[in-house]
Amino acid sequence: MASKIAPFPHVYTVALEDRQLLAPPRAPIAAGPPPQFGGSDAVWSPEELLVASALECLWTTFEAYARHDQLEVVRFAGKGTAVLDRGPGIPVFTSLALHVDLEVHAGDEARARALLETAESKCIISNVLKVRVTLDVSVHAGDALAQSA
Repeated sequence: MASKIAPFPHVYTVALEDRQLLAPPRAPIAAGPPPQFGGSDAVWSPEELLVASALECLWTTFEAYARHDQLEVVRFAGKGTAVLDRGPGIPVFTSLALHVDLEVHAGDEARARALLETAESKCIISNVLKVRVTLDVSVHAGDALAQSA
């Protein structure tokens, strides 16, 4: 059963204490600088969290559109890649690419692609970024599903 969107405005609060991102009742997330800035690859960096936020926002936005359109998603897998480069005075993200491999039932491929592209254009996180977000989509019907259709 789909839940309704709560009235706006929505307020989100995250605390940082002892290198842990906290937003109870959720599990803490260990965070710190990436190895490229003298940190560790054992924790989530702000850069990785930004990419993860864009990817998760795409998924949750798409999921809402798919549910509304009664599109059954067999499998959704995504990967985000961002490039940080020298900018005027400070490093800047020069690109953010999201790749999605989406599996749906045979005959639903075009509808799934259209809903995913709509979701990307409506994604709250992508829309606040200065860098252009590109979306690469692979939509296919599952082998067993396509053979039985």
